[in-house]
Amino acid sequence: MTAAVSSQQALLEAEAALSTAQSLRWYAVCTRSRHEKVAHQRLQGKGLESFLPLQEVFSQWKDRRKRVAKPLFPGYLFVRASRTDLHEVVITRGTAYVVGSAGKPVPVPDEQIHAVRQVVEAPHPILQWPWLREGKRVRVTVGPLAGIETYIVDRRETGNCCYLVISVDLLGRSVAVEIDPRCVEVIS
Repeated sequence: MTAAVSSQQALLEAEAALSTAQSLRWYAVCTRSRHEKVAHQRLQGKGLESFLPLQEVFSQWKDRRKRVAKPLFPGYLFVRASRTDLHEVVITRGTAYVVGSAGKPVPVPDEQIHAVRQVVEAPHPILQWPWLREGKRVRVTVGPLAGIETYIVDRRETGNCCYLVISVDLLGRSVAVEIDPRCVEVIS
């Protein structure tokens, strides 16, 4: 009888863990000015999954030039949490508020977070781009960005290149990477 009770308890714990994992969503968090890294570290210290996309850029001072990691979306980071954990996010040092609409937090689609993560991890230079919501939808078929579904911008008049544009709609911001047009397929 104890074996049946313990297996039933294990099943209930597994269901609770699955339910918790399914209730975790990505949210955009606005940070205090130039506090993205501090907020990211503090959120991780609280056991929350935080994602701060960074890009390596050269920074020029009077006496030297140095490579530094700067936020891809200045003033923002992403946190994966349940709605009940968002209060803990807001009271974290360095954060200002959770981005939303009408005073309610709005989750960022997992596909957009996944695309930003892939772009940051890929060996391509990243460019800031005007926010793009419409255009020719494509799927990357080969390379480190394979699987991303997003928009493509053709800039052949300025050279022989195309740009894959990754947008985070909630922030109204986009970034782009140069891509060979043969690496994508048009989707409808």
